[in-house]
Amino acid sequence: MPHPGFHGVIALAARKTFSTKQWFALGLVFGSMLPDADGYPQAFAIMLQGMDPLLAEETFHRTFTHTLFFPLAIASIFLVIRLFRKDRSLLNFGLGMATGSALLHSLVDILGFFDGVGLFWPLWSINLYENVKLTDLQSQMLRSVNFLAFALYMWYLLSIAKQKNTNTGYASRLKTYAIAQAALFLIFFALAFILPFETYNTMDGAVFLFLAFPNILWATWKMRETIEA
Repeated sequence: MPHPGFHGVIALAARKTFSTKQWFALGLVFGSMLPDADGYPQAFAIMLQGMDPLLAEETFHRTFTHTLFFPLAIASIFLVIRLFRKDRSLLNFGLGMATGSALLHSLVDILGFFDGVGLFWPLWSINLYENVKLTDLQSQMLRSVNFLAFALYMWYLLSIAKQKNTNTGYASRLKTYAIAQAALFLIFFALAFILPFETYNTMDGAVFLFLAFPNILWATWKMRETIEA
């Protein structure tokens, strides 16, 4: 299943396929995970407004940040920045983000997830699995895999760092983060069998969005030397 961490793994494996220009690979990895930031308005709607979790996900998740308009917006912003900053690496970063967002996130989601993806939201969405209906337990088990995917992404980063002998000072902390993510997976996988759907989604969403997701983006930035190696 294409959770953000799995998108990151794909981006790490393909990071030199598209371009070897400075900071393009870093942008590619960021862009491959960033679209799932649309989980924040989804979480706020559940926690602050009491919206039904299923309705909140349908309303906010895999909408604008999963469209093809989103990478175009990213590329446009960095093209404007390029007019004022002559640092070519910033433009490379933006183009990498746009490529990762469109090709390594939204298109992969279409092939590998059970929800619709709004490529041209709000005009049109596509769902190849619209006839597949998951039980609450199956949905919760899949959500727990988010943390396992982050752990695998971090272990992959660590293996590249060891091979390239980069980011040696940050490696031990990243290893700790990876173990913590694996522990969160075990905890939430077990909770999937215990908690009711609404309670589970609220707890899982809070830990994912306010701990795991920002941490993975920060770790990615700290490991930029490894990603660019």
